[in-house]
Amino acid sequence: MSLSRRQGATLAIGTLCVAMGALMIRPGAAQTPPAPEREGESATVKLTFQTVPPVKAEVWWGKKKLGLIVDRRRPLIIERPRDSGPLDVTVKAEGFLPVHTRAYTFDDYRVSVKLTAANEKHTLFGYRTPLPDAGAPSDAAP
Repeated sequence: MSLSRRQGATLAIGTLCVAMGALMIRPGAAQTPPAPEREGESATVKLTFQTVPPVKAEVWWGKKKLGLIVDRRRPLIIERPRDSGPLDVTVKAEGFLPVHTRAYTFDDYRVSVKLTAANEKHTLFGYRTPLPDAGAPSDAAP
């Protein structure tokens, strides 16, 4: 049986692909062992929330209330599983604008939230003065 040059090259490439596939697909290769914890590292992390200025504020995670920040001496401390993903929270305080922030769980994390008073919102970057209502009649009569 005589193979042409093209058929011989195709056979060689096919044999090489099968051999490489056999090396890559070996029993237990898909199952990687869990990463060992570093010595002295706990399975949980502590997330600490505080506000500036120190006022009473609520911390919400979606519709779930996580807790209350009382003042500077008593911040809110939450324990979460290590590497469980970021926590997107909203900090709400009476008389202040709500603040959306993120806390990470790869290590102990401290979140210090600067609150802005509702009457000071014009000082924030990107603030636009509200437009007058176009459909409302004006006070001046023609």
